[in-house]
Amino acid sequence: MRIFILDKSYSGESDYILRKREKDYLIKVLRLKVGDIFTCKDINNNYYDASIISEDMLSLTPTENPEEHLLDSFSAYRDAIPPIRVYQAICKGKKNETIIRMLTEAGVEEIVFITSQFSQEKGFKEHDLRRLSDIQKEAVQQSGSNTKVRDIRVIDIKDVISDSPYPIFFLHQSSRGKTQNLLEALKNIKSYEISIIIGSEGGISDEECEFLENNNATPILLPTNILRAETAGIFAIGAIETLLSNQL
Repeated sequence: MRIFILDKSYSGESDYILRKREKDYLIKVLRLKVGDIFTCKDINNNYYDASIISEDMLSLTPTENPEEHLLDSFSAYRDAIPPIRVYQAICKGKKNETIIRMLTEAGVEEIVFITSQFSQEKGFKEHDLRRLSDIQKEAVQQSGSNTKVRDIRVIDIKDVISDSPYPIFFLHQSSRGKTQNLLEALKNIKSYEISIIIGSEGGISDEECEFLENNNATPILLPTNILRAETAGIFAIGAIETLLSNQL
């Protein structure tokens, strides 16, 4: 469902001053007008009925019925997508923006960036983090995704083991001793809640693969052409969601 996401600085006030980008989205893109009411939520997943009282301000009232004033009336697939958490190794430049937009639109639960041996970039500058957060927020609003809108996290690839609440898959560019295809791997887990690790340019090192395998992560080899780092994740998520929608 398409829901307007309040800025992360919002802390419960009844009046909400719109930033220029938010105003352009509501007034110019969605063509809403003064007096219209729609659903919005904050970064803590609290829902509100938002009334446009001017082109620059909303009046917010907490609601327990967020579906009453949705921004859309889509008739598309509405069943819940099983939780999928993506751990994406940081790529070069604007590739990360493409990655976070596509994965958010695909409806993954959360996107966590990771550093690895082959990552040429080892973190983000503050303005890069703000940019990625803005892109994710816009993607959620445009697509109706249930992706959690929160501050962008960056952790080491080895910390995925303790961070992930789900069974872990990792994409690897060649077959290893414990490699499975995607269909086999999904059938071998008790629930369809999973985490998947995607490497950066150059993939995941042998040392990191051994560490992940020794901690019960499953290597996955996709039967396809060699994929770029920025397309591997969305390809894998599309395949997973297709398999799950067909109930394996």
